[in-house]
Amino acid sequence: MTNKRIHIVAFDVPYPADYGGVIDVYYRIKALYELGFKITLHCFEYGREKQAHLDEITEKTHYYKRQKSFLNGFNKRPFIVSSRRSKELMNRLLEDEYPILFEGLHTTWYLENKEIQKRVTYVRTHNVEHDYYAGLANKAGFLKKIYFQQEANKLKKYESILNYSTKIFAISEKDAKHFKTVSENVRVLPACFDTFENTAFNSTEKYAFFHGKLSVSENEEAAVWIIENIWKKEKTLLPLKIAGKDPSNRLLELAHQCNITVISNPSEEEMNELISKARIHVLVSDQATGVKLKLLTSIQSSGHVVVNPLMIEGTGLGHLCSVCENGSEFISKIREIQEEELSKDAFDQRKDFLKTHFNTLENCKVFISCIPPSKGGRGEDNSIC
Repeated sequence: MTNKRIHIVAFDVPYPADYGGVIDVYYRIKALYELGFKITLHCFEYGREKQAHLDEITEKTHYYKRQKSFLNGFNKRPFIVSSRRSKELMNRLLEDEYPILFEGLHTTWYLENKEIQKRVTYVRTHNVEHDYYAGLANKAGFLKKIYFQQEANKLKKYESILNYSTKIFAISEKDAKHFKTVSENVRVLPACFDTFENTAFNSTEKYAFFHGKLSVSENEEAAVWIIENIWKKEKTLLPLKIAGKDPSNRLLELAHQCNITVISNPSEEEMNELISKARIHVLVSDQATGVKLKLLTSIQSSGHVVVNPLMIEGTGLGHLCSVCENGSEFISKIREIQEEELSKDAFDQRKDFLKTHFNTLENCKVFISCIPPSKGGRGEDNSIC
């Protein structure tokens, strides 16, 4: 009989599920709990508070301070990895022989440990991290550019550590193709999120919407691009609202100049309402990395979704969106559809596609087949995974 116990090492406190990375982590934990797993959760803490709710869906939850000292920048390993280590975490992982799921390359400091290598270990990759950081370097100012480029170089060298894991769970087919150059043990596990079960078709209000963790430079640059290349150039479009965590003064000032509403740090309920009622979701990205959770949450709403090609590259979701190459195409498409509600047929098409390909509970059943029936160890049973 399969032993349904697992350690999960999270790069951040995964609740509230209010930005892309932790949405994926939280709903995977929730699904595993619903599948009967007893979960020991380990969270690195750096600005997000301890959450009593996590105790409801785990057997134990432990928190560790992330070591953000600048000295970690001189480590040969990437800063996002070297800053996430803890002797207390290591000791707890070695107290038993249960499988370990490392959430993100960020949390894999202990994969080189000989005792950990005797265990069943999984790594959930959220991006090809060195590509992501190289992309950030291309957009950053001088000092940040140096940091992001150094981090990208370290991440590229460090990525071979994934060879020590029993299985890599890539977020997309595109990412899986890359990770198969590192290890043969790669499987796609689609992004986990709060799927259509509780989402109904509804009327929308006449506004366009962009959301994301606005303190992340990629998201801030996307919001700025949308303002400067669409709403600043065409005054007859429906109002634009932008929502997310910790917007910069730069973004707030630009939005104010253009009469655009920014909702700072909305609650989960407020964000869900904004997503649900938006007539049009406008999403852009300058990197084709992973699968953007904001894209999935927008697609499951009752609003139109208008994106640029990099937002949907490698996701298989392009047929559910309107794809525009530049600001002029965005303006034309938004003007064309801003008076029209999304049709019920289009909503149902989205619903059917997401329930088939992004059913979080069904997709997480892979862990039942992957975990061997006996305690720990890398057995032949893992071949079915």
